[in-house]
Amino acid sequence: MALKLAIIGIGYIGSEIIKNLYKFQNKIELKAVFDIEKDKMEKVIDLHPNVRLMSFITDFDDCDIIVESATQQVVETVFDKVIQTGKIFLPMSVGAFISYDNLYSNYTQLEESQKKLIKLPSGAIGGFDCIDALNLVGIQKAELTTRKPLKVFVNHKYVKDHDLKLSENEKTLIFKGNAKKAAQIFPRSINVAARLALSTLGPKKTAVSIYSEPSINKNIHEIEISSDVGEYKFSFQNNPSPINPRTSWLAALSILEVLGKIS
Repeated sequence: MALKLAIIGIGYIGSEIIKNLYKFQNKIELKAVFDIEKDKMEKVIDLHPNVRLMSFITDFDDCDIIVESATQQVVETVFDKVIQTGKIFLPMSVGAFISYDNLYSNYTQLEESQKKLIKLPSGAIGGFDCIDALNLVGIQKAELTTRKPLKVFVNHKYVKDHDLKLSENEKTLIFKGNAKKAAQIFPRSINVAARLALSTLGPKKTAVSIYSEPSINKNIHEIEISSDVGEYKFSFQNNPSPINPRTSWLAALSILEVLGKIS
């Protein structure tokens, strides 16, 4: 019997999941969708008339898998019910787990059997097999340096509020701090910091630097990790999605990879 899937948020990633469900050979069935924009839900129904429109974001009792591809606030809102009802949960807005103190506390205190039901996509980075192995001994340093094209930051609220001067010739430091602060300031674009923090030193000890760089057209994430086992560097140079330039193509593929393992 196919596992029944609910998708909350039908933007680029939600739409990609729906478009690629055929790859799971009828092992996962789209059961319900929710989006604050009603026309997006109606477009899904036009193509999939048997899919149910959710009345509210926790209206997923008849589903087995819940995918969030909306906002950090949605993750916080649905988390308790997901845990209470024993659903499989795939959150794309991983930053929520370190932005909200109560959510971070609840997540880290889950029993192992409950935590296994929360499948965190790797998003726009990787190397977690190595990182998980290093955790068996211990990690002393985890740093993320992210560089993005200048256009990403031109109208960003944080840049304007802090009167940052973006250079058109060389890279500009936009942010330097810990992963928690980065996830709070950039809730849609720096989920990689949260994903790294949850697998290494946590939200306050994982260091993050973010740069605007006019000479690049990719999102570049560089990770440095120190352990008694050795020194490790990972570099990811991601092309943006050809459909939605604000989203990394790899991030969308990562959630499809997780769904494939479940099915």
